[in-house]
Amino acid sequence: MATADVMLDVDPRELRLDARELDVVRSFAPVLEPRLGEMVDAYYAHLASTRYGSLMTADRIEIAKPIRIAHWRLLLTANFEALQRNYETNYRPRVLDGIFPPSVFLHAANWFAAEFGRVVDRSADIPKALKSELRTTLTRLAFYDLALASKLCEVAWID
Repeated sequence: MATADVMLDVDPRELRLDARELDVVRSFAPVLEPRLGEMVDAYYAHLASTRYGSLMTADRIEIAKPIRIAHWRLLLTANFEALQRNYETNYRPRVLDGIFPPSVFLHAANWFAAEFGRVVDRSADIPKALKSELRTTLTRLAFYDLALASKLCEVAWID
């Protein structure tokens, strides 16, 4: 079985990501996307203060930032096929090379879910009536991302 075949068995519906919720995220992607750069900068600054800090040298961070931004753009547009290809192209080699320990993906999911929640709460461009649903869906997207990362680690282990 090819790696891509294993990757494709992560179904967004298993995390209760339905079409309506994804449409809400897509509709607010133009509000959220401009914040990605500062969110990613803050994430890597935070990561440097954790046990993963020693893994994140300046050159690795500079390589990782645009990958992470592009990655979250795919999540915000719910482009799951492209997201899975992105994992194969950009994350799989790093897992195989041992750059990212599997636990860093859990850390990322937790951090981005919380940070997107803060961004949603602070945004005047998002109606109050939709904020809770948007936060929930963004959290589910972070967990979808974690599910893909977990699959990637399984595939890397099998390889």
